Amino acid sequence: MKKANMDLEKTIKQMKESATCERCDALPEALGGGSGGSYKMGDGLPREPEKYTMAGHRAKVTKVAMHPIWSFVASASEDATIRLWDFEEGEHERTLKGHSGIVKFLAFH
Repeated sequence: MKKANMDLEKTIKQMKESATCERCDALPEALGGGSGGSYKMGDGLPREPEKYTMAGHRAKVTKVAMHPIWSFVASASEDATIRLWDFEEGEHERTLKGHSGIVKFLAFH
């Protein structure tokens, strides 16, 4: 276990030195430890200011899922609805109704 940890630390050091890794400062956290550095552009984290605000649910949002191919985001809510959004345009596309209670899970298949 200690040898595997040392090998990972060596790999991280090599990646930082080679400048081929855009997310090297976030790499130790992604591997489950380390102190890491500050996050940089391109690390996948959202930045302010937001491009769009997607408002419409009447209760708390419980789950959000992005479509793997198309520019859709689905949001589930405690108001028993699922809303589909076009995230490139920031527009509400459709509301799916019919649940009798809180929608806790969703996934694109």
